[in-house]
Amino acid sequence: MSVVNYKVYKDGLDFIGITQHDAPAISAVVAEMKGAGIGGSVELPVQGLVQSMSMTLNFRDITPQTKLILTPEAHHIELWAAIQDTDPKTGQFVVKQHKLIYRAIPKTNTVGKFVPGETQDRSVEFSVLYYREIYDGQDIVEIDPLNNVYRVAGKDANSDVRKAIGI
Repeated sequence: MSVVNYKVYKDGLDFIGITQHDAPAISAVVAEMKGAGIGGSVELPVQGLVQSMSMTLNFRDITPQTKLILTPEAHHIELWAAIQDTDPKTGQFVVKQHKLIYRAIPKTNTVGKFVPGETQDRSVEFSVLYYREIYDGQDIVEIDPLNNVYRVAGKDANSDVRKAIGI
């Protein structure tokens, strides 16, 4: 599988054409378990809790649209990618959609460099408040820490937690 192409959208509008994207690492909050009867220590993920997430958009140069994502507020950003896959039955190439959906606040604005004849290589890093990944119409993961939601393949790992705490 490979990315054929993608576009970035802000609030449902065409946003930026020439960008590269660094998706967030999703890391669980872990608790160390150790004590009598255990031959050492073990780190166990805490169900449905994630460490803070960041994502980055890298630009060749500043564009008129770039200023729209620099305001210190939550932005709705979507990446829509065309992924080339192979149908295992026929061997033919097929194109599938891969979407990443974010609610994110800019936290680092790297202006880049100024070298004659080269791109500026500007980047904006975002703190991710909400993340959802959809591949070929199927939900992969949805993480909304502020609302205590952690879904993988449609299964909500935090539904019992929300119920236990009265949400």
